[in-house]
Amino acid sequence: MSSSSETILLTGVSGFLGRHVLWNLLRRTEVATKIYCLLRPENGVPVDQRLQTLLTPERGPLPADALERCHAVSGDIVDDKLLLEPAMRDRLLGEVDRIIHCAATVKFDTPLSEARRINVEGTRHMLRFAEALQARGRLRRVDHFSTAFVAGTTAGRAYEDRLDRTQFNNTYEQTKWEAEQIVREAQGRLPITIYRPSVVVGDSKTGYTSNFRVLYWPLKILASGLVVVVPADRQGIVDVVPIDYVVEAFEALSRSEQSVGKCYHLAAGPEQHSSIGELLEMGAAFFGVRHPWMIPPQISYRIARPLLYTMFWGKRRALLRTGEQYFPYFSYRASFDTAAAGTDLAATGIAAPSVKHYFGNIMKFCVDTNWGRTPKPPHSCAPGAAG
Repeated sequence: MSSSSETILLTGVSGFLGRHVLWNLLRRTEVATKIYCLLRPENGVPVDQRLQTLLTPERGPLPADALERCHAVSGDIVDDKLLLEPAMRDRLLGEVDRIIHCAATVKFDTPLSEARRINVEGTRHMLRFAEALQARGRLRRVDHFSTAFVAGTTAGRAYEDRLDRTQFNNTYEQTKWEAEQIVREAQGRLPITIYRPSVVVGDSKTGYTSNFRVLYWPLKILASGLVVVVPADRQGIVDVVPIDYVVEAFEALSRSEQSVGKCYHLAAGPEQHSSIGELLEMGAAFFGVRHPWMIPPQISYRIARPLLYTMFWGKRRALLRTGEQYFPYFSYRASFDTAAAGTDLAATGIAAPSVKHYFGNIMKFCVDTNWGRTPKPPHSCAPGAAG
């Protein structure tokens, strides 16, 4: 987009990814940006108050005019009219020229019907709103965040320009695949770009994160020193990207007209991805614990799993159940091709780093905050800040 001003409708701002997208948009000075953030009232807290909390970033202060450029809108993507008040809907249809859709449930164990309601129907409702904007001649582009894990149980190379039918490890993968399918169908009539991040972790420089799921869970267990056996394939692929790379790559790609109609893997890719074996070695070295044995997952499920369930009770058994949702990724076999993203980002110098270059930073943040239980004071995680 070459325009010097834009008005954005942003969803998912209360989530880890959406919040960083918002912060990044507000830090830009070359484009006059007005942002409407679609939020639900939660636990009796009005959306204006929720947004004000979100505008206190741990990664450093925002521009003084952030509150003037950012507006909370009460609504919900699960409603076919986005649960907007009629006057607000008319206002948005008269002002918005860009949609950034980040909203999703990212939990692996969400019941399928609920995951579809949010991820699939929510996306469908946003596309209908985009069509209403286009009918008024306002729509410039739609940016849709999918996930690289629409590849499901595929083994081998997963390509950016394909959405192959496959099996899935959980309802998150399945419903994001279903959502991307309807987005791809809409690309023929709407100016849409699709972004597929892989496993998103904390900031590569500061380690900051508010999301301690997925990669963090096995590393937290490893840090305890109690793990002696892991149901994993040493060569299992681990594709991890830091949040700062994701938002910077997204920003650069979304500023280019040539990105419309394309799909990008925001992933480490075949050249930079790691393996389960390497990740456990880095974790064991960082925490000073013994490297666990790795046994094939199929053997683990036949022998080790029943044994562990007889040995563990209470919190330990609950912890085991929590971890089971991540076990399929301990023997993951899909490699995410990044040819399109690499080509279109080449001139910007933005590239996904290998996790080994920032692993210490993200783990240090975990230790310093006790895995999110004792958050650092605001701004103490800003680049260059002490602590």
